Amino acid sequence: MEDSPRFPELADLCRNLTQIEFIWFLGWNIADGRWGRIGLDVTAGRGLLLDLFSKLQDGGCLEVIKESSGRLQQRLMSLQRGTFEEIQQESPFSRLAQHNMESLLRAWKKDREAGFALAWETAFRVGWEAAREAQDQIQIIGEGGDCEERALEVKGAPDRHTRVAAEWWYLYRTFGNNWTPGMHFTTVPNAGRAGFSVHNITVLPNAQRRVYFRLPW
Repeated sequence: MEDSPRFPELADLCRNLTQIEFIWFLGWNIADGRWGRIGLDVTAGRGLLLDLFSKLQDGGCLEVIKESSGRLQQRLMSLQRGTFEEIQQESPFSRLAQHNMESLLRAWKKDREAGFALAWETAFRVGWEAAREAQDQIQIIGEGGDCEERALEVKGAPDRHTRVAAEWWYLYRTFGNNWTPGMHFTTVPNAGRAGFSVHNITVLPNAQRRVYFRLPW
C-alpha cells in the first residue's frame, strides 16, 4: 500500500512496525470492520484478508493469529501513542475482531474461498455496525507498583488471560521499548494476605525494577 497524506498515522505505523506486524495490523482492522481506517473499501479489505490467510501454513493458523494480536497489543502500547485506555481502542484489542478473525479463518481452512465468503457475509451482514457492542477498556489503578503496599491492580479484565496480558500492556505502555523482562513469579495469598503477580525487569541500560500487581483473589 502506498503512503497517503490522508492516512499519516498509518504511514507512521508502517515505519515503526515490522513488515509482518504491519500486515497483521491491516488484517485486524479488516476483521474489526474498520477497513476505512486503513484506506480500503470493503472489497479491497476482504481481498487482503483472504490473501493473508492463503499464505498461512494450515497446521498452526489459529496459534499464528493469536500470537499476532498479542504481539501487536504490546507493540502498540510500546509506541505510547495515547493513554493506556486509548490504545486499547485499536483493532488488535477488539474482541469483535478476534471473534471474526477466528470464524473467518476456520471457514477458510474448511472450505477455502467458498467458506470464507459465507463466513464474511455472516460477520458483515446488513446492520452489523449497529449491532457492534461497546467494549469497556481495562484500567490499571494503584500507586506505582514498586512494592506490595503500592501494588497496581488490573480492573475490568473479562478473564485471566486478558488480566495477564494487561500486566504486560502496562509494562510496555510505561517503559516503551526501553526495558527487558526478567523472572516473573506469583505469590500465594494466605492468612488474609493478598497474592501478587511480580515482574522483575531491567530498565535499560541496567536499572533493576520490580513491579507488583495485586491479584483479584
